[in-house]
Amino acid sequence: MATQIEPREAATMSDDPATLVDLPLTAKFSIPQADLDVIQLRGLQQRFDDLVHRIPVLARFAEEQNLSRIERIEDGALLLFPHTIYKSYPLSGIEKGRYDQMSRWLGSLTAIDTAAVDCDGCDSIDDWIERFDTQTDLRVRHSSGTTGKLSFIPQSRAEAITSVRGIARALEPFGNEPGARDGATFGDLPLIAFGYRHGSQSFPRSVAAIIEHFYGGGENRVLCLDPGRISADMASLAGRLEGAQARGAVGRVALSPGLMARREAFLREQEEAPRHREAFFDALNDTYRGQRVILKGVLPPTVGVAVEGLARGLEGLFARDSIFFVAGGAKGQNLPDDYREQVERFTGLPFPAQGYGMSEAASAITLMCPHGHYHIVPNLIPYLVDPDSGVPLPRKGRQTGRLGILDIACETRWGGFLTGDEVTLDFGDATPCGCGRRGAYIAGEIRRYSEIRGGDDKITCAGAPGLNDRALDFMSKAGS
Repeated sequence: MATQIEPREAATMSDDPATLVDLPLTAKFSIPQADLDVIQLRGLQQRFDDLVHRIPVLARFAEEQNLSRIERIEDGALLLFPHTIYKSYPLSGIEKGRYDQMSRWLGSLTAIDTAAVDCDGCDSIDDWIERFDTQTDLRVRHSSGTTGKLSFIPQSRAEAITSVRGIARALEPFGNEPGARDGATFGDLPLIAFGYRHGSQSFPRSVAAIIEHFYGGGENRVLCLDPGRISADMASLAGRLEGAQARGAVGRVALSPGLMARREAFLREQEEAPRHREAFFDALNDTYRGQRVILKGVLPPTVGVAVEGLARGLEGLFARDSIFFVAGGAKGQNLPDDYREQVERFTGLPFPAQGYGMSEAASAITLMCPHGHYHIVPNLIPYLVDPDSGVPLPRKGRQTGRLGILDIACETRWGGFLTGDEVTLDFGDATPCGCGRRGAYIAGEIRRYSEIRGGDDKITCAGAPGLNDRALDFMSKAGS
């Protein structure tokens, strides 16, 4: 199964680490460890040298660590941003409509110039993000805001395309494992997406990039659960209201004038939602029944569609050789105990292998292998740190700690960050996975530190004491 990487190939992948994303899946997980170490170190050095003087917060991290160059892969552990850095802006910037401040804050996280973006008259988050879409190569992604504050991740247009190329490769079978043997993928088959078509959250951003890259911009072979837009403003408000309700302070949530001005439009969109869902289920039954398709979703909406579809009498809708991809966990939502069976009855397909990824990486999607493990794709360098001291754990054997990722495919922002996940990581040197994939893999359950610690997830970075607090202070001042 293993493939040898020629020196010329290794040099190409080191000089342009994004090419790792385009490797066929079998090749990705067949690289000998010695070759992968060389490729990842050279790629890490190249990314650091290119970005350290262009991304202010990376320069600050490197200065704090007295790190002027990368000598070893282990040096990357000193440059892992806390994932909370993507929401380190002052909330008043949104509540008071100070999007010039928000742009300065965002500019400290990306090599793309945000100062040139005209924020005059900008009165909402949606409007602010749209300015970047139309005036720059930035394609800002935002989180769901369930913690009360949105994260904003500055991803370039090219990185958005890289991300969906990685998703397409993740859908391939490894070696002789069962799967789509004819190589069909996005662009070859109709795409049915269980989510919004438009918006700047990760899901609609990925749908937009898939349509642009694989379908030539054409919409006629793509069906989304909701053809409308998920609003960043509504996600922000919902998260803040939930947090305020928990504190008993709902009356103190500030609404921007721009949000109030769009109130009627939001209400109209809400009224249209039932009609959109009716049209979606009609199309599934009338147009796509029996067809071979690609199904793409996040777990809770996918389950919701299945439950509603079964209530409408829809079962066994798609051809058995369809491609089915579901990412993410329950996101704190209560799912039916038999949700897998309901999804299978509705679609007519086996419940798919679960996917694991994160918005902070350019291409971080990996599907669970037949042995129940998530294997780390080669453009990601994995690290584990002690959750309390921040000390990096040895990159060998099997270790448990906070997962850190350094994505060398990121080109305009630093790809290093600490997740909120506790994982047991096997580096594959002592106990290779029985599926035959080479390299590091996640063994066992993935748990959120916020859940383990009752909502408190205090992140301690590696190296300099207090680095995380100083970094967040630097970020807050960048937006003032």
